[in-house]
Amino acid sequence: MVAGLEEELRRWREDSRAGGPLEKHRSQLDAVLALLGAGVADVRARLADGRGDEVPGRVLDLHHVWDFYRTRFLLRRVRDYRRFLDAADELAWECYGPVLRLAGGRPKEPPLVGFSRAASPRAHRRGSAYHDLLPRGGIHTREGREAAARLPFPVIDVPWSFGSHLPALLTVAHEAAHHIDDDCGLGAEIRRRIGAAGLPPDRAAHWERWAGEAFADVCAAVLCGPAYAAVLAELLGPGDDVDERDDVDERDFDGPHPPPAARLRLAGAAARLSGHPGAPDGTGDGHEAGVVAAALVAGGWSGLDGLSLTELFGAGRPDVPAGARRLLAGGPSRCPSAAGVLAAAALAFQCDPATYDRQAVGDRAVAEVLRLRSAGTRAVSSPDPSAAARRRAHTEAGRAVLTALDATKDPTHGVSG
Repeated sequence: MVAGLEEELRRWREDSRAGGPLEKHRSQLDAVLALLGAGVADVRARLADGRGDEVPGRVLDLHHVWDFYRTRFLLRRVRDYRRFLDAADELAWECYGPVLRLAGGRPKEPPLVGFSRAASPRAHRRGSAYHDLLPRGGIHTREGREAAARLPFPVIDVPWSFGSHLPALLTVAHEAAHHIDDDCGLGAEIRRRIGAAGLPPDRAAHWERWAGEAFADVCAAVLCGPAYAAVLAELLGPGDDVDERDDVDERDFDGPHPPPAARLRLAGAAARLSGHPGAPDGTGDGHEAGVVAAALVAGGWSGLDGLSLTELFGAGRPDVPAGARRLLAGGPSRCPSAAGVLAAAALAFQCDPATYDRQAVGDRAVAEVLRLRSAGTRAVSSPDPSAAARRRAHTEAGRAVLTALDATKDPTHGVSG
């Protein structure tokens, strides 16, 4: 059994090397394989010590934890899913990748995008518990739940329905921005900016509570332009017309996100302030959502090495509306980035759904994104002095998994129970 697991892990490692089908996921697979490697070493030690009767259950435990990662990587070997997920990973990389080039010892594994049964996208932060995401039936105790408490890299889950509706993919930028917030420790700085924006104290208190979600919406709009607000409006569903709302309604204050109208104002203002062609004019910038957008877009962030969000994501803003028109006419968008191409496809759908379908805009946009990918594994230009420390952390996490899984053993249950 252990030899079979070792061989499987070896094949996955080979697939992640340069030229392999999963070369873009090398840092993520390295993290998982270091975690599982501690378990394999433990199993080998048990065999050497004459405790072979413990090995079958131990290997099953390792497969149970590995299955969380295996299923996400396996989908990238299925063509119909691989193309969508590869495009999603490119968008997540364009959003998150710039933080890897900043100074300091920040984590280096980017988010991995996958599908889930949830009704809306979710970001699972690095180091967070993932026991609720594991297959059911393998972990039953508090100690077992603690075993799956250190996710080695960020994960973004999107609903399965997104796989047949490419425009919804722009929400990946929102979720990737949550990981920027987490990994760069921006929470306090976001709240300070909002608190200093000049809003009335009662309004500022609500926006400070919504700070993380507001930051994620602003980042997605800076990266993807006005198309993000269009997608957001579609996903949030029918509601009050944003242009007829002067302020946030009192009854909307209790939710975890700003109310829909405020989110749309926020995204529209962020797209305009970051210089996107086709963004709405500034007539709503005096409203509180516009004030918050200005507070987050303007000026450098200490947690981002002094860069503003527009500088972090690149100074140029592609002409997404022109790209949308080109896609609807049957040509490529000619946008220079995955975010630009996907935003152009989203706008094309908003403008003319029938032509979008007839011209197979979604499929052509995905193909265009994949043509823009650079060859080889993903890498950052700066040296990575923390790589050895991260490997040690992943190995220690693996040992913690084994210790906790030991505590879940029920002597009344056999291997087949």
